[in-house]
Amino acid sequence: MNKNEMTKYKIAKPFLKWAGGKTQLISDIERTLPTNITQKNFTYIEPFVGSGAVLFWVLNNFANLKKAVINDINEDLINTYKTIADRPKELISILQIMQNEFHTLEGNEEKKKLYYYQKRELYNSRKEEQSGQAALFIFLNRTCFNGLYRVNRKNEYNVPMGGYKKPTICDKENILAVSDALQKVEILCGDFEQTLDFAEQNTLFYFDPPYKPLSETSSFNSYAKDEFNDSEQIRLRDFCNKLDILNHIWILSNSDVKGKDENDNFFDNLYSDFNIQRVDARRSINANPEKRGKLTELLITNQVNNEEYVRAI
Repeated sequence: MNKNEMTKYKIAKPFLKWAGGKTQLISDIERTLPTNITQKNFTYIEPFVGSGAVLFWVLNNFANLKKAVINDINEDLINTYKTIADRPKELISILQIMQNEFHTLEGNEEKKKLYYYQKRELYNSRKEEQSGQAALFIFLNRTCFNGLYRVNRKNEYNVPMGGYKKPTICDKENILAVSDALQKVEILCGDFEQTLDFAEQNTLFYFDPPYKPLSETSSFNSYAKDEFNDSEQIRLRDFCNKLDILNHIWILSNSDVKGKDENDNFFDNLYSDFNIQRVDARRSINANPEKRGKLTELLITNQVNNEEYVRAI
């Protein structure tokens, strides 16, 4: 087997560092999954895909997955997914150039900053074609402060440079593996409700919406220029009600605001008709490493399997 063939069989993993990435919650999500849905052909739909940690877990582990559908309102994020799916080699060549240029500046902080902010300005101009814009998206993600994605009301990315030494900007093997995995994935950009059109008889939805902030300083969930406020959280609950009536299985994660304020029953009231679990999940994006501790998060579902836990194949 040559190297190209070996690359084809490499397990795809998230290609972005992402605030609220769900790697830490996968074991809890696995325990929540009803066994019967994955024992036959099923469709997986993720309306807020983000870095896709749960998506790649599903793609890598369930042989009966017939198709997957992902969506996000973040146009640059979805452009990057589409570029990896359709033009991976072109993307890799651009990223390799950026990585070489950035690494040669190591040791000269001023030149590194100048390079970073020039790329950020180019990204915000949105004048690059598809692959170029996707490469800038990945470059900024790998070199910015803590892998944050944050934009202002003008949809301008405004995260400062991080302090990493020679970060991996071009992970060629993983980009090729992700491209291969995405061939069975329908990639959408827009409002989460449009994903209902792709649901079939045996469908699992996983929702990872922008989390309700635990405090006024919890601002890193500004993934898109349109704020996901309480009325949007309520609209999402209404959508989950609709899915329940249509007999679709769904799992949703969100912040546990009650853990911060025991009198805050926002989600307990909103999802009172469904199963609410509180799980530990490490929050990794914080300027102070000492504050990156365990928090309680919510895992809510319209189905629960207490006796049998699904087993990854």
